[in-house]
Amino acid sequence: AASGALMALLCLTLPVQSFLTPGSRPQIAPSQLRKALGAGGHGSSTSLGSDVPFGLTGGVAMATAVLAFRALQCKGTQRARGRHCAVTLAAVRPAAKEAAPQQATQVVTGETLEAVMKMACDWSGACYAIYWTRALDDMVVSADYVTVARRVELLTQGKTSSFAEASESFRLPVSGTGPVSSVYKTGEAAFIAEAATRSDLERKDIAKEYGIISMGFIPCGGGVLEIGTSQGSETASWTSLPIRSMPVQALQTAFASLGAKYVMLWEAQDGYFSVAADFVAASEVKTRRTLRGDDKTFCSESRQFKLPAEGHGPVASASSTGKEVITPNPGQDHKLVRRSLAQEFNIKDMHCFPVTEGLVLECGVPTNPILTGNALAAALQMQCDISGAGYAIYWTEAGDELVVGGSYITPARKAALEAQGKEGSFAEAGKAFRLPKAGSGPVATVLATLDPIFIADAGACDQLKRKEIASQYGIASINLIPFAGGVLELGTSSGPETANWSEAPDLPNIPASALQQAFDKEGAAYALLWRQDRPDGDHFTAAADYVLPERRRALRNKRGDDQTFASQSKGYKLSVDPLRRKWGRAFAITDAKSNAGLNRQVLAKEFDIGRVIFAPFPGGYLECGIASM
Repeated sequence: AASGALMALLCLTLPVQSFLTPGSRPQIAPSQLRKALGAGGHGSSTSLGSDVPFGLTGGVAMATAVLAFRALQCKGTQRARGRHCAVTLAAVRPAAKEAAPQQATQVVTGETLEAVMKMACDWSGACYAIYWTRALDDMVVSADYVTVARRVELLTQGKTSSFAEASESFRLPVSGTGPVSSVYKTGEAAFIAEAATRSDLERKDIAKEYGIISMGFIPCGGGVLEIGTSQGSETASWTSLPIRSMPVQALQTAFASLGAKYVMLWEAQDGYFSVAADFVAASEVKTRRTLRGDDKTFCSESRQFKLPAEGHGPVASASSTGKEVITPNPGQDHKLVRRSLAQEFNIKDMHCFPVTEGLVLECGVPTNPILTGNALAAALQMQCDISGAGYAIYWTEAGDELVVGGSYITPARKAALEAQGKEGSFAEAGKAFRLPKAGSGPVATVLATLDPIFIADAGACDQLKRKEIASQYGIASINLIPFAGGVLELGTSSGPETANWSEAPDLPNIPASALQQAFDKEGAAYALLWRQDRPDGDHFTAAADYVLPERRRALRNKRGDDQTFASQSKGYKLSVDPLRRKWGRAFAITDAKSNAGLNRQVLAKEFDIGRVIFAPFPGGYLECGIASM
């Protein structure tokens, strides 16, 4: 009857008021249903707060696939020595399905985590998913997801919560013998046929309360992914564990490097490929809804198509050749059956990967996923600060060429160039170059392969068209990585003003879309990048910061010094333990200066900091804050 209200509840999430003191998840009140109408979404996850208006982690993204995606061996950060990142494409089907082998030990975060949970449910027929991570000596819930069908069934039973949400209050000792702790320690998946009768399951009573039948536990990144079924027709019925791994690294690469906004899994049956599952990022759903006024996406409309398995289109070709097929500008490809659809939804590039026999993964890149403005300035400066580079260049596509979309030179490098009597810089000289996108140079190669490239001696690199000016400006090493739909180039010089790289620097996967939206839509005045001090460390430390130039100027005029909230925050540490409860969650503090749970409250008052937004990335958090000028 009240189907609209029911659907609203399915995608409703609640604000997180403090990130320093973990608290219980508030219940969803029926009065909030109508308020949430129009929010859209095809599932429900507790990893996003409604205090965060933009889809930093894709919490309510449409996701109906488990994928085996292109896996680059970068372990959550861009680490490479030359081009030796392994590509893995694999998935195993019958009994227990597996994606590409996972080597990452960092916990899964952000949009990747949201996708993993939702896709695990779709692939296995589970009704919920929980992601457990370690917090000191315990395993705690970092995020959870409940399917649409399960939410509807719970509401018909008069329940406004779920087993997944009820599990959030549990802390399971790592030293324990329960399934979560055991899988975490052994790295081996586990299966429980009847949850309510298992004596080693601490949550067996609430499992019985919520009608949970079978449970599966899967190693996933640096944590454990739990999935389960329930009584009723809304879930599958398991006799064994249906899946044993998820393509974590592949999904991280898809979001961070390729800039993909949708993925589809095509499955061949009876001579035709049809869409078995799909995922559309929340930001893309929101964009299309705004532009179109409906909830249609390229994926939802592609489900109407059946493609001949023996055909010559990109899906069939990827399957028959066993090789990746890239279709640039699919809206202009007259051989593509879905050409008009690709044109309608502004699909820029389409990639089809063979997964296994009869399965092909398609992913698409939207038009203009590039960084601009303050977000670009922040990303370039922070990557230089973290790596010790003297300059940064952001290469973007312009037709069939690659051009400089933005650049940054550190103050120390500028001073060194002035002392040498040099005019301009290597980064500025690069603006005169237009590199062919189909070329064999390092920038074009990184864009085409998504593999990072490290050049130890730039002046001696024959593939580098700019090697002569690199020598002229004393450029020593260059590191190039795929970033935000383009290529990020960082470089050092022969002087003491930069680092001395013997290998590629360890760079964070800065959540570019979150950074863009924070500055453009929220009006952020600063950005701070928090990184874990070590993989098993207890704290996050501020690795880099960026403050709007006009904000710096205003503060200098007001205070008479160069101090900012971001610079002063570098003297603080954030405890990992409570933040692990929010791994994978974008969340916000409504007013930092009045939030007693913030260890920088006094500092926030001093600098008049209001709303503060946090977006996760592998190994840390991006913080962006709003302040009056």
